Amino acid sequence: MIHQLIFTDLDGTLLNHNDYSFEDAKEAIDYIKKKSIPLIIVTSKTFAEVRILQEKLGIQCPFIVENGAGIFIPPDSIFAQAMPQENRYIKISQSRSYLELRLFFKQLQKEYPLRGFGDMQVREVMDLTGLGETGAKYSMQRDFTEPFILEGETDLNALQNRVAEAGLEIVKGGRFFHLISSGQDKAKAMKHLTHMYEEHFNKKLQMIALGDSANDFTMLKSADIGVLIPLYDGSFADIDTDDIIKAEFPGPKGWNKALLEILDVR
Repeated sequence: MIHQLIFTDLDGTLLNHNDYSFEDAKEAIDYIKKKSIPLIIVTSKTFAEVRILQEKLGIQCPFIVENGAGIFIPPDSIFAQAMPQENRYIKISQSRSYLELRLFFKQLQKEYPLRGFGDMQVREVMDLTGLGETGAKYSMQRDFTEPFILEGETDLNALQNRVAEAGLEIVKGGRFFHLISSGQDKAKAMKHLTHMYEEHFNKKLQMIALGDSANDFTMLKSADIGVLIPLYDGSFADIDTDDIIKAEFPGPKGWNKALLEILDVR
C-alpha cells in the first residue's frame, strides 16, 4: 500500500542540465520502483518527450506535461482500468489548444521581438536545447503551450499585461519563457492527480515535490515536502524558500540524495 506520491520536474532536477542523463539518480529511482511509490513527472516537456522518457525510466505512472496544462494517464496505470479505452492514453486538460496560442502569439510578434518553437526549424531547437534530432522533434509536438525566446530588448511587465488581457500567462523556465493558459500551473495539476490517487486508495497521501526553477515554485509550496534543487552552477532560483528543503547538489545527484534522506533509505 502506498503512502506517498513523488512529483518531479525534469530538466535540471531529475535530468542533468547538460546531457539530460538521470544516471546519478538511479539508486533512488530503483528504490522508488521497488517500493511501488508513484513517480510522477511534472514538466514543461511534451507528451511525446515524456512517453519516451517513461520507457527509459521503466515507469507507467500518470504524468503532467507543458507546465501543468495536461495530465496523461497511460494505458497500464491503475486509473486506466476504469476506462473503456484499451491501449490509449487518457488526456485530462482544461487548457487552450496549441493552435489557439499560436494564433495569439503571431499577433504578439507584431508588437514584441519574440521567437517561438512554432517559428523554428528542428536544427534551431537542437542548438537551443542540446537535444538530438529526435528529441528536438518530440519537443516541438506541442498540445497546449508555446516556449519562446526574446530576440531583443523587451518590457516584460508590458508583455505580461498584454498577455493577461487575452486570458493567458507567461512563466519562466530553465531555458525558455512559456506562453500558457491563465490559471494553469504545476501545483493545480499535482493536486488534481493527488485527489485521483486518494480517491482510488481511499486514504490521504503525502505529496513530495522536487524542482529547480521559478515555475516549480507553486508545486514545491503546495506539496507536503518541497525540495528545491540547486541550479547547475550551484546557486538557487530566486524564490521564497520558507518551508522548502534545499538539496545539496544540482541535478540528479541532489535529487537522489534528497529523496534517499526523505524516504529514510539509509
